[in-house]
Amino acid sequence: MKSLKKLFEILGKWKYEYIAASLLLIVSVGFRLLEPKILQMTVDKIIAFFVTGKGNTVTADDSITNFFYWVLPELKIENSGMILIYLGVIFLVIALLRGVTMLSSSTISAASTEKAMKKLRDRLFSHLQHLPMKYFGKTPTGELIQRCTGDVETVRKFATMQVTESIRLATIFIGAFIMMYMVNTTYAFIAIMLFPIMITASFFFFRKEGEIWTKHEAEQDKLTAMVQENLSGIRVVKAFAKENYEIEKFTRQNEEKRKWGMKLLRLHSIYWPGSDVLVYTQLAISLFAGSYFVLDGRITIGEFTAFFTYASYVTWPMRRLAQLVSEMGMTRVAIERIYSILEHPREDYSGFNNDGKDLKGSIEFDNVFFKYEDDEENILNGVTMKIEPGEKVALLGPTGAGKSTIISLLMKFYEPDKGIIRIDGRDINEYSRPFLRSKIGVVLQRAFLFSTSIKENIAYSDPDTHIEEIVESAKVANIHDIISDNFPNSYDTIIGEKGVTLSGGQKQRVTLARTLLKNPDILVLDDSTSAVDTETEFEIQKALRGVTASKTTIVIAHRITSVQDCDRIIVLDKGRVIEQGTHEELIENNGFYKKIFDIQVSIEDEINEDIDKAKSKSEKAKIESGILT
Repeated sequence: MKSLKKLFEILGKWKYEYIAASLLLIVSVGFRLLEPKILQMTVDKIIAFFVTGKGNTVTADDSITNFFYWVLPELKIENSGMILIYLGVIFLVIALLRGVTMLSSSTISAASTEKAMKKLRDRLFSHLQHLPMKYFGKTPTGELIQRCTGDVETVRKFATMQVTESIRLATIFIGAFIMMYMVNTTYAFIAIMLFPIMITASFFFFRKEGEIWTKHEAEQDKLTAMVQENLSGIRVVKAFAKENYEIEKFTRQNEEKRKWGMKLLRLHSIYWPGSDVLVYTQLAISLFAGSYFVLDGRITIGEFTAFFTYASYVTWPMRRLAQLVSEMGMTRVAIERIYSILEHPREDYSGFNNDGKDLKGSIEFDNVFFKYEDDEENILNGVTMKIEPGEKVALLGPTGAGKSTIISLLMKFYEPDKGIIRIDGRDINEYSRPFLRSKIGVVLQRAFLFSTSIKENIAYSDPDTHIEEIVESAKVANIHDIISDNFPNSYDTIIGEKGVTLSGGQKQRVTLARTLLKNPDILVLDDSTSAVDTETEFEIQKALRGVTASKTTIVIAHRITSVQDCDRIIVLDKGRVIEQGTHEELIENNGFYKKIFDIQVSIEDEINEDIDKAKSKSEKAKIESGILT
């Protein structure tokens, strides 16, 4: 019942259109219920009159049949041709009216459903945009895609066809039973005697199918997520020659999905034939009982003809009920999965907006602790640090030290478990998320680009930005010349999914240009030059000096050469601040930073030495071969 209530909630705005469609459908069914009456009248009165030649009284036990008698010409032999034409025209008019009302009902219902589904898709996508980051951290992307597409399509099909079909089945069943009841009360109840058994079996099937379908869709989610992940990482798969491994992994998951599909099939293989047996048994009972009543003189042959037609009308909904129940079970699961997204709490966007003013840029972490939801150990263990407005500060430390987590907390992607974060002296929780994120610009280590043009990617923060400003940001990011010289459509070049047509370094520079165009009050560079060569890194850093001169800037890097010019370097390890100071001060302290510095210098010296040796060997080989003189 909850799922049905939610379905009507989805369709609710267009309820008047659905009411109109339902009324037209009921009228259509009403016309259909008249057809057996014409057959009854034709057999009992018209054919009997012409066969016997006797002018028996042209009346019936019900007003509907008598109305048709009244419309017909007088029952005379000379009117036989005209009477048959009248009967044919009446039957044709009824059939046409039934078709028109049915078509109108279907058209209105389908149009209303499409509107409702558009609203549902819009609502789902909008809600996803406002869910917290931790939700996406624990919910696979493929699963979300399946719920937003496959499950919505399941609901659409049910709403388009089965909601009105339910009304039609109910109307046919009730209407046909009333028509039978008007002919013979006993026969009417005999014609539906197996209906309670069908209802009981259908509800058992509905519950069991719902359980199996839930599992089946969960396995489908995993399969979709696996395909999505594989296609996103296809370069890695090919680089490691792991195609066969991925195929085996997919096959295993596909087999799990198949197992649940087979369970569903086995359930259907029992239920569908069983329902058919009940339906045809009911028809056989109706046929036997009707024949007995005719021979016993309780009903006429015409009444039996109409009655058996109505009996088939009753048993048809009984058989159709099985399919309807099956689709209701699948739709119930789909609605529950959709609402598991819609009912998840959104991010809180309330808070202080600083009256539209810029941030000064002071940042303070006061004894901050944090761990991710499924982790047992803290990522941050009492981090305390302060960054002054306009200061350029580097965060340095080994992998897992908590550098990127600090940025996630600063952006309010997550909230600290303990401690306070302040910006401009105000608790970060007092700021609204949209305001805070509009004032902080982050260049992530993993560059993500949309499958649009270079221009649209750079101008993502403000699509109405003039091309001159876009070009200026690209120049600072040292990507303008590449865009102008290497791409025939320049800034209008479509870069493909996730920027597939760009190299890693080019992607990183485009994302840097995108953030610079945003002109944030606080700039965060999360290893933003890791994918570029040393010369390009030097050019970017030189260009950034002018941009970051008046901004609070946080630099996260692994190469000490990238942070030596920072005003201060904060060294993190195991979620704690263990050192901080200028490059020179930290070298003098002879601590963790000095150790990293010595290792990196040693590695660079070894690399340079190997390069020099390789050059010497190459030149020596050339001399010995007489190439050089």
